[in-house]
Amino acid sequence: MSAALDPIAAVGAARAASLEPAIAVAPTAGFSRLLSEGVEAVNGELLAADRMTQAFALGEDVPIHQVTYALEHARLSFELMSQVRTRLLEAYQELMRMPV
Repeated sequence: MSAALDPIAAVGAARAASLEPAIAVAPTAGFSRLLSEGVEAVNGELLAADRMTQAFALGEDVPIHQVTYALEHARLSFELMSQVRTRLLEAYQELMRMPV
């Protein structure tokens, strides 16, 4: 029975060893960079949805379900970005109210 478990233990040890370098790497992107990349990604989604809507309006071969999906995805992304912005402003205001 222990002979059958040895290959499993070896695979588990190899998998754990392969994960260690990924965990040890420190993130290089700063918080402001992450925020700006997120805003750029949302802007890209909004522009893509706008292009798809224009293509559909011009009569190009774009299925309506793809247009609807792109618009809804862009709307949800924008709303999420707006909520993150609101939470960040609330946190900043709370920090500014703290006595020094």
